Amino acid sequence: MWLQIKCSRHEIVKGQTLKLRIRVIQRAAYLAMTQLHTISIQNFRNCQHASATLSSGLNLIIGDNAAGKTAIIEALWTLATGRSFRTAKTQYLIQHQQDSCTLYAEVHSSHSPKSHRLGLNKSLHKTTLRLNGETIKSQVAIAQQLPVQLLTPESHKLLEEGPKARRQFMDWGCFHQSPDFMPLWRNYQRGLKQRNHALKKHLPKAQVQLWDQTLVENALKIDHIRQDYLERLTPYLMTFCQTLMPEIKDEVVCQYRAGWPKNTEDLLALYQQNYEKESHLGHTQYGAHRADIRFKFAGQEAINTLSRGQQKLFVCALLLAQASLHEQVLNEPVIMLIDDLPAELDETHRIKLLELLQVLNIQHIITSTAESLIPILVPETTKIWNIQSGEMVVKPLSAL
Repeated sequence: MWLQIKCSRHEIVKGQTLKLRIRVIQRAAYLAMTQLHTISIQNFRNCQHASATLSSGLNLIIGDNAAGKTAIIEALWTLATGRSFRTAKTQYLIQHQQDSCTLYAEVHSSHSPKSHRLGLNKSLHKTTLRLNGETIKSQVAIAQQLPVQLLTPESHKLLEEGPKARRQFMDWGCFHQSPDFMPLWRNYQRGLKQRNHALKKHLPKAQVQLWDQTLVENALKIDHIRQDYLERLTPYLMTFCQTLMPEIKDEVVCQYRAGWPKNTEDLLALYQQNYEKESHLGHTQYGAHRADIRFKFAGQEAINTLSRGQQKLFVCALLLAQASLHEQVLNEPVIMLIDDLPAELDETHRIKLLELLQVLNIQHIITSTAESLIPILVPETTKIWNIQSGEMVVKPLSAL
């Protein structure tokens, strides 16, 4: 099953132009607020101890290669999601000769009169999560309080690699905007794990098919949430594609693939029909875990029609679209983490992206090797740090 989502230019953001949309957001900026206030990082990578009180706008971290800039971004992403974007091995996150690393942040939210205190401690064999002084079992509660997006020099791979990253992009929005999504996804994953185990061990057919109904019920509900999310996201994506890449006249199409053949009328019957094949393979071939999105211009894959520079701009458009929709639905902005912005965009597009982040009321934390590469648009909401060997030293505002 697949779905093409396409909107007319005149339907973008319910008929509003980008400028009008920005004015609406600016009027709401005094009410909407999700911001990192303070951060503390201990024994993470090469950061023995780094702490900072952040600005509501641009937070710029300057340092040489291997000084610890990316480690700051990685630490914040790990706190928000429970995983690194650089490695799956915990031992690489913990500073050499240390037993564990600790991440802490204080977050201000417009939906709560008080700030939230988020903590994560990782040792080689255990992860401990803390929320407002209490130990919690699930990363979900922290992720809900810390809606962060990530742009790195590897982000363009969203288009060229397998569907996992595109599913994660889509499911980030589904998680934050649909309370039902995470329980459904957990139930689906639990059933999928049991079914795959039965297939791999060549257990009796009845034990495999015992999980079919669970997978089908949850997969169809997940599919509905994903389709609805992409339908709402697409007009915003078209807006930001036009803004960042006006030279491209073709409209972007999001082609959603559910994870099973598009002509499937009965998913349960599909499982039953493919039992022998899946038994031989040892895993479940169809389902919500195989979903994907393909982005197309004039019927051609974006990866094939966009230059490398345009691919980076397109990923920026995806993140801005997601951030704008998030703010509209939840009345709170996201927090943007950007590692090595000059490596991503030329000067013209760096300025345009920074302008959009500013007017969209998005707190952004950016790393760079040189301060001169990042224009300071609003000194009043900007802080700059120099980092050396994992230590952050703030520059006085008078030096901006």
